[in-house]
Amino acid sequence: MSLGSNTFATISANGGCADVIFVHGLTGDPVETWSSEELLEGEGAYWPEWLATDLPHLNYYTLGYPASLFAQWAKKEMNLYQRAKNVLETLAGYEFGNRPLVFICHSLGGLLVKQILRTAVESTDEAWHKVANSCRGVLFLATPHSGSSLADLLKAFSGCFRSSHVDKLLKDTSDLDELNASFRTFCQTRNVQVTAYYELHKAYKLVKVVDSQSADPGVNASMPIPIDADHLNICKPKDRDSVIYLSIRRKLKSYFPDPAGVELGGLLSFDEDELGSESMHDRRDLLEKMTAAGREHEYNFANDSQSKFARAFVQHGLKTASAGLYKGLLADIEQRFQILIYHPLICAGADNATVLNAVQAQIVDPLCIKYADKKATAKTIMNALYFLTERCHIRWDRP
Repeated sequence: MSLGSNTFATISANGGCADVIFVHGLTGDPVETWSSEELLEGEGAYWPEWLATDLPHLNYYTLGYPASLFAQWAKKEMNLYQRAKNVLETLAGYEFGNRPLVFICHSLGGLLVKQILRTAVESTDEAWHKVANSCRGVLFLATPHSGSSLADLLKAFSGCFRSSHVDKLLKDTSDLDELNASFRTFCQTRNVQVTAYYELHKAYKLVKVVDSQSADPGVNASMPIPIDADHLNICKPKDRDSVIYLSIRRKLKSYFPDPAGVELGGLLSFDEDELGSESMHDRRDLLEKMTAAGREHEYNFANDSQSKFARAFVQHGLKTASAGLYKGLLADIEQRFQILIYHPLICAGADNATVLNAVQAQIVDPLCIKYADKKATAKTIMNALYFLTERCHIRWDRP
């Protein structure tokens, strides 16, 4: 995909449950930034493709843009706001925001991502709002969040402007401070996971640009993680055993567990979820939950629906195969609801019509297809959804 001076390439997209976008930084490239300097035996050096193999239930994309952006920004010839609007329109054009979204950004690419999210929130464009509301995580690889580290980075890696422009940044960091304050507010009002990494070695044996302090965006008391690399190579893991790769893979896996479950001997193992039993969380009764969500008029329907599922569950649950089938359906619904409906929509204050449309598109329709051979209908899925509500595993109102 491409639009104007942006490039937007698909690494792997197979209808996954979430979208992951890689964003390079100063002097970066949408492919080279994320490639090891040496080819690996038996596999390529472009590590986003490793993730596509290891976590195939996610979609992966890479964003490219003119790397001179930050030099122009220092000269005040072009600002991040302009590029953020350009990128947002690209994302909206490809209908991003319908699934949870994670950004993996290197260096100054993290500043662009923060501006993208800020611009989306402040916009009146609903499609741009969806991009911000769908954001579930940002992983910063050596992104400078302070003025001094930003100036050091520009001095070290950009020869596009005189040092006087960099000195101006050192003296006036108000734009950078305001951007980071906006990002902290954004994360605090949403369920956004943030992880930061910083380099331990000097680039070209001359300068270590981003240390632990400047790498810290100050969100959710997260502690930046040190990586044995310099600024240019922190985004280039040599193999799947590299700490940066293991960490990012672990983070993505924790954000978005594989909806298919873990296969053991041909059977799905959902026993630990205990979705058939009542949860100790949110011990309100069903009427209280529906009323809190402004849907008290649906109570009788919801109560009848969950009762029908409960009766069928108890009736067939003694049979091993049937128990596994019911638990598998409940696990699919709970996982999809939390990731695709609750966090990006309900927690963000979406109206009931938007929520119900998403439930139909993201839960009912795909699961009817998945369980079609078991004669599952839309009514089956909704009965199970209300069963999970009654058993306190999901909620329809904001916390």
